[in-house]
Amino acid sequence: MNRTKPRSLRHPSSTKPMSTKLSRVSYAIFVSMIVSGTALLAGCNSSSNNIATTPPTPVNPQITLGENTFRYETFGNQGFWTQAMQLPQGLAAAGVTPLTALALGLNVNAAALSPDTAKALLDALAKIKAGADPKTTVLNDPNVTLALINQGAVIGVVPFDANGNRKPLGSDANFNPSDTLNLSRGDSVGVSCAICHARTDNSIVPSGFAKLPGSVGLEVDGPADNGLDFGNIVAAAGNPRAYLPMYQLAFQALGGATVANQAGFSGIKNDTNAEVRTYLTGSNAQGMRYYPVGGFDAFPDGINNVAEIPPFYRTDLAAPWGHSGFDTDLNDFNNIVYVLGLDPTILATAPGKQILEGLAGGVGDEIYNRYVAALTDSGLAGKYPYVKSEATGKGFLGYQVDQAKLDALTAYTNQLQSPRAPTNLDASMVSRGEQVFNQNCTTCHTASASAPVSADVVPFAQLYPAFQPTVLAKRGAPLSDIIISTDTGADVSYYNELSVFNASVRAANVGFAIPLLAGLDGQTKFLHDLSITGTSTTNALSNLLNPARGMSAQHPFYITDANDRLAVTEYLRSRETK
Repeated sequence: MNRTKPRSLRHPSSTKPMSTKLSRVSYAIFVSMIVSGTALLAGCNSSSNNIATTPPTPVNPQITLGENTFRYETFGNQGFWTQAMQLPQGLAAAGVTPLTALALGLNVNAAALSPDTAKALLDALAKIKAGADPKTTVLNDPNVTLALINQGAVIGVVPFDANGNRKPLGSDANFNPSDTLNLSRGDSVGVSCAICHARTDNSIVPSGFAKLPGSVGLEVDGPADNGLDFGNIVAAAGNPRAYLPMYQLAFQALGGATVANQAGFSGIKNDTNAEVRTYLTGSNAQGMRYYPVGGFDAFPDGINNVAEIPPFYRTDLAAPWGHSGFDTDLNDFNNIVYVLGLDPTILATAPGKQILEGLAGGVGDEIYNRYVAALTDSGLAGKYPYVKSEATGKGFLGYQVDQAKLDALTAYTNQLQSPRAPTNLDASMVSRGEQVFNQNCTTCHTASASAPVSADVVPFAQLYPAFQPTVLAKRGAPLSDIIISTDTGADVSYYNELSVFNASVRAANVGFAIPLLAGLDGQTKFLHDLSITGTSTTNALSNLLNPARGMSAQHPFYITDANDRLAVTEYLRSRETK
């Protein structure tokens, strides 16, 4: 886990200079994109917004719709992110530069750039290669960041015009070079699935270059953006308290009790933007972020249960959904993300109040009342919810976005493949590691990355036998007695995602879903709460499997022999879907 103090978006000048050593390969690729008359940039963006493949593959209308849904569909959440959260206003006020954006784990799709913007970036990279300080180039110009957003080049950040129409990509034939992101005339910015579940192919500026987690290249859908600093991004918004149910609250109904991911934060009490920003950007005494990099809090329960952003490829092989296996239906899970996760203002309506009360009783009432007050104080009464959904009575929420797009999204992610394994792995180590893995780990995990994982949820008592719950609130039958509980064991954050929602709905049958172990190379944090870390994938996996963690630790399943453990890490790095 990153133990350094996070850079605030409100102080972009604190960003460290980019290294002057630019990859010759990356530079050559970018040069070829410009010298060829931006043929790659233009050719990769047909009206369907598909990246071209070689050789061409037959067009499947549902897959095309699914790709567009994944990359660009917001279902109206641009109202929430622009009017309620005021995210683009905050980014502009903070003077966020492209360097800062890359430092926050945001990624730039080169195939969406206009020729002029592509050339400007090329010139900047050439200057850096020649020894210029990056802060003297356009990479340190906040206006360039706004231009990238306006051209739809920041992956997962979707611009709209004043009429609510998605703006063309900068590389589209109908893009107007004189157009800008003009919030005063009604332009807006929304968020799509891709912000968390896509990266680039690293062909221009690779992730990790100059220790910047973001990248520039062609968009690759499915891999998780493990370097995304969602906390710092949201903290830059003009009104981040509009996301209040997703944060760690100090509950008045429980005498000020709070449930933390990382110890040291006493919870939000007065629902001010200042408190929210302290939570989103702050760290405890050990330097651990309250809102860890690479995580997202998907549960509107007033608890800090920031969890690892999962990959979203070969979704036909992985079920149930959510780290806790909260939902057995992928369409319903995706619908929850759209209707609630990316715009939680439905919780400040009558149906939302019923949901919160049903799950958490008086605590749910408090979340509802505080959220309504925060939105009203922000001048938003009568304007929400922003996401366009219909009351269907289906699924967990009973409200649903467009069914055809949900079906297409599932079809699209079902066929996405994991990233390819590294080519420099030791074949004999991989073979030995596979044998050891199959002897020790296949009670839960599949022997092949292309095999469907079990739909069973592994019981929490099996994954964390040393768990010591402290019950903060109770509710009678037919729901679970435990509404909110916390842990006093080795890892205080491991249980948090099972509080409230899962403890109420699934009673004693709580646990975690089995992940699809594929495309792991590059990850340096493991387990859903990002609690096992390392300096590299090999180091982090070795730490996970090392018996020195002890039998009281979370996920206490180990490889005792050090050589076998190293072999298993090599094998795990080799796993890919086919």
